[in-house]
Amino acid sequence: MFHKILVPVDFSSCSINALTLASNFAKDHKISITVLNIFSLADAPSGFDSNAEKGFMKNLYDLEEKIPSLKEVDRKFEVEFGLAADVVVDKSNDYDLIIMGTRGKHDVIDRLIGSVSLRVIENAKVPVLVIPGVVEAISFAKIVFAADFKKIKHMSVLDSLRELALAYDSELHLLNVNESPEYLTEAQGEEAMALHQFFKDVNHAFFFSRNKDIEEGILSYTNEKSINVLALMPRKHSFLKSLFHRSTTGDVAMRLNSALFTFHE
Repeated sequence: MFHKILVPVDFSSCSINALTLASNFAKDHKISITVLNIFSLADAPSGFDSNAEKGFMKNLYDLEEKIPSLKEVDRKFEVEFGLAADVVVDKSNDYDLIIMGTRGKHDVIDRLIGSVSLRVIENAKVPVLVIPGVVEAISFAKIVFAADFKKIKHMSVLDSLRELALAYDSELHLLNVNESPEYLTEAQGEEAMALHQFFKDVNHAFFFSRNKDIEEGILSYTNEKSINVLALMPRKHSFLKSLFHRSTTGDVAMRLNSALFTFHE
């Protein structure tokens, strides 16, 4: 279902890890990759000239020696100038999927300036697969979709998740976290039935977690059940900001042991 993947790299360990996994994934499924490095004034205060571009391009080509599987896929390297999130979002329309890494909790700069991953998730028109540094392989064997049972105007927004689950014969967990899961409203029940019908040809089941804190409930379930991918459809006031930034539950993103797959309503 994926044909072209965009992989932004900044040569940090998390982005190299994401590129390594993306290369292995592309090799297994005959997918082409564009490896993108975004150049900013912080990288070279003297400005963006041909010499600077050549230097950054050489760094990209050097990755072929560090990541053997990169040599075995249809690939190209690009260097762009600008703000990382803006460049990735602008280029995303030419791709089926973005794969990118997320930094660890000790990266003070990332905490201060905010997460590029979050800004890409919020604005990209294509699905985004975020790879935490602890993830060692891309697998879609077990996917959990955090369903709030609120009305989805067009079920077609779930097409990418459904196609993904079908393509990889995934075990799809439709998870609802609620303080009182035994008391669903009529509207919530109807939405659950609509989801059941939409995923009728997918190996799926509903699961409920009793928890006052939705973030905590989702992450606890994901980690306890050894889920490979947490799928989210960002809505306004979703818990994504808490996932990437400090909240009352702590740095919850640092406790996520699975990849994060997001797509928009």
